[in-house]
Amino acid sequence: MRKTSRPASSKSAAAAPHADCVATVVQRKYLADLRPAVAGEFSARIEHEQRYAFFPLGTNQRDRAVTRAATIRRTVAQWGWSQADARFIREFTLAIFWLLNPLTCTYATLFTARTQPARVRKPGECSARLIFYEPEAAVRWGMLEWLNLLADFECTGAHGSTTDFLKDVKRHRPDLVLYHDPPCASDSAALKARLTKECPDQAAFPFGVYRDSEHAWYSVTGVDGGYYYRRRPPTQLFEPVSGLWPDGKPDRNLVESRIRHHMRTLFGLRTAPEQNFPGLTKRECDVLMGLRQGHTDKSLAARLGISSWTVHTHMKSLFDKLGVHTRAEAVAKFFQK
Repeated sequence: MRKTSRPASSKSAAAAPHADCVATVVQRKYLADLRPAVAGEFSARIEHEQRYAFFPLGTNQRDRAVTRAATIRRTVAQWGWSQADARFIREFTLAIFWLLNPLTCTYATLFTARTQPARVRKPGECSARLIFYEPEAAVRWGMLEWLNLLADFECTGAHGSTTDFLKDVKRHRPDLVLYHDPPCASDSAALKARLTKECPDQAAFPFGVYRDSEHAWYSVTGVDGGYYYRRRPPTQLFEPVSGLWPDGKPDRNLVESRIRHHMRTLFGLRTAPEQNFPGLTKRECDVLMGLRQGHTDKSLAARLGISSWTVHTHMKSLFDKLGVHTRAEAVAKFFQK
């Protein structure tokens, strides 16, 4: 079993009991990915009725953090978890399961949201349309805030109802679908079975929502093929499928091939080295490698030190030699070699 990251270390700053409810002020290093302006931000770890949760405190001042943690603790002790969720932002770990054998997952720390954010449309060369299902409103709104940070993905549907979710997927056939149906949950695979039956060619992946990364790890057990968990910054959670939707819609098989190639690359196993394309020039090979890594014409031009027009010229020649018409088809050729 291989896990590439360890739970975030926490430095205890203070603890205050209230009956069976305890608040501990800690510093969690991964919050910087979400609020870099608050360097060294404190969180409150609240424990009550055999449950715990982390709440970001929005400050790196210890005295203020202790005071805010005490307020959250009193709310949980007197009114319960639901009232605390309604009043305060809570941390959660989002884990996307790209493969089930071996179990392959990218995960990140995100925040819930108290109100539904505006959906920000980000049209662009690499924009991929995404629809997801998450039943808990505060988590769903937090995921929308996260998706609004991603330039390459455009969320066109966020649903708390499986019926509405499936209707939207069938109607619009998005590029990517995410759905809350984590492996090893009591009713795991129920939604996956419906998606497979009703939308067999749809690229769709389950995710889980957990209190923290440690909770994510011990909640998923009994997997025969082993485990591969990789923490990513929130803006890089889609790393295993990056670069697949610049000018076409790859089928599910191509998406899964891209994921497996990505995992092999992480373990140092090269796929399709340049010499496997002897008919290409050195610059055409550079362009092909850039496409495989998800670069746009503009970013590839900056990387190679040439103009976007020159990139386009090399790409046209590359497509002619490979017998393809789109970036996705060129990447597929790369995988097949």
